[in-house]
Amino acid sequence: MNDGAARSVKVLYVAGLGRSGSTILANTLGQVEGYFSGGELNFIWKHTLIENRLCGCGKPARECPFWGPVFDDEFGGKSEALARQMMRLQYSGARTRHIPVMLTEGGRRKIRARLGKFLENTGRLYKAIQSASGSRVIVDTSKEPAYGYVLGMVPGVDLRVLHLVRDPRAAAYSWAKKKPQPDSAEREFMHQKSPTQSAVLWDAWNAAIEALWRQMPAKYLRLRYEDFIDDPRRSFEEMLKLTGEVDAQLPLVGERDVKLGISHTVSGNPNRFDTGTVELRQDRAWQKQMQPRDRALVTALTVPLLKHYGYPLTSGG
Repeated sequence: MNDGAARSVKVLYVAGLGRSGSTILANTLGQVEGYFSGGELNFIWKHTLIENRLCGCGKPARECPFWGPVFDDEFGGKSEALARQMMRLQYSGARTRHIPVMLTEGGRRKIRARLGKFLENTGRLYKAIQSASGSRVIVDTSKEPAYGYVLGMVPGVDLRVLHLVRDPRAAAYSWAKKKPQPDSAEREFMHQKSPTQSAVLWDAWNAAIEALWRQMPAKYLRLRYEDFIDDPRRSFEEMLKLTGEVDAQLPLVGERDVKLGISHTVSGNPNRFDTGTVELRQDRAWQKQMQPRDRALVTALTVPLLKHYGYPLTSGG
């Protein structure tokens, strides 16, 4: 690689539970000059090289004019064997069950040693993305706390963490709905979770994210999705400050609209395929349509963090 390879790769990692609005947030950030929205890059080896799912541009990933050359130029082709090796390594040290180990210095040394080749190849991948996209900031919406923490161990990666929080009842309502999965020939609908599963995971992941990164205030920002929608201008300014890009132009058309172009995102919510002008607005359907018993259950299971993040116990806001 050229001299640019010596520079660190700035990665804005969106951490939080799924169905928290990360796709629309990242798609809008991807419109900022110098930013590249890559989608859920923790799935890139499986969804791109093995399953050949659709890229956000609408083409099968291996035929995508962006991802195809990234793998051809950096790894000498689209190797399924390499993808399976990377997945095995990733599962061996970058899953939720590894978070307690990550909280000790000895545990972190063990994980680094275990993931050696994974860390090396991940560094190569993100540098190749930076080079191919001409970007200064890669936006990664993988959300998993463990993968994000491992990403911070990758040589040459300058990690910034955006902790995205959404009302757990809104997230639970979304997880329970049947949503089409247009990027996969094998799965007709996206994975669903029960209200209990969603609430327990919301607690666990948000607590883990705080434990892993709250002692790094210069590289960590917590943002409620509801606040992003209510005041997108202020939220974008905070995110640009987090990534050291305060002079970048905001991706807003007026106060609430964003104009989305074609993106090259890996995995994620189906709205990653959206293009054109999109209005940022609150989705309050859960407040009227969620079963009262489900709402009460999720509220009861998430009370401590619900209060911590400033959500009311009786209704959304």
